[in-house]
Amino acid sequence: MQSGIKIRLFKAGFCTHPGFIVQPGAGIKPKKFPAGVAVIQHPTQGYILFDTGYHPDFHKSTRTFPERFYALATPCHLHANEKILEQLEALDIQKNDVKHLLLSHFHADHIAGMVDFSESIIHCHKAGLDYMENSNRINRVRKGYLKNLVPKQAYDQFSFFESFETDIADILNLPEKIGLYVLDWFKDQSLYVVNLPGHAAGHIGLLVRLQDTFVFLLADACWLKESLSKRINQHWIANMLSDDHTAYKDTLFKLRQCYDFCSDKNVTFVPSHCEQTIDALIQKDWMN
Repeated sequence: MQSGIKIRLFKAGFCTHPGFIVQPGAGIKPKKFPAGVAVIQHPTQGYILFDTGYHPDFHKSTRTFPERFYALATPCHLHANEKILEQLEALDIQKNDVKHLLLSHFHADHIAGMVDFSESIIHCHKAGLDYMENSNRINRVRKGYLKNLVPKQAYDQFSFFESFETDIADILNLPEKIGLYVLDWFKDQSLYVVNLPGHAAGHIGLLVRLQDTFVFLLADACWLKESLSKRINQHWIANMLSDDHTAYKDTLFKLRQCYDFCSDKNVTFVPSHCEQTIDALIQKDWMN
């Protein structure tokens, strides 16, 4: 099937924290975790952005306590020209060309650049925005949310995903059901929004159909590709940050099943913070 889709990966800044947090035994030496962003060119819907990475507004939003604790726990690094909008403009893609912005969840490193896309439709799971709105300030910071990163005008841009009814096995032609459910976003069998609960409220991913392959954008359903291939589990400290750890473990178990079934298929699994995976895909430029 020819989807007409192109996809390109970017890094919009990175944070650092001890390696053992996501890979027990890796020691306390700080490890870089890029804020991965995907840009998708759709033949009829135009440019679509999957998450936004970091933005200078992150630093503005963490100047005071308790938000300052967030910046101290996961120091953010954003160099010149690393904002995703600047990287797109270098490719002659203007902000008004981005018709759709899909937020995997509302953690700061995934939504900070939202402010630069005031004309885009912002798609997300409503549970994510509800948590941002209804939780208290301390709990928001403890779970990785910065409410000031949601611009006032964004509330007029939101569009919500509600139902996920198709098992991903039916899309990938797997031998048995997985229990991960998807939504055919534009009803054209090209982009499937995937419900991946656990890491954060309303956490979702995106399965992208290319001409002869799929790219599975996992967001933070796992941190490293080795979490799937080598069954590496994150440290219990990272588990404390999960919205629902039981749901997180269940999602990770199902993703590992999916990964195993896809060993002989052309499916690329992309965690948002896996530097090795992101760097390899950046080298490919536009994929179709």
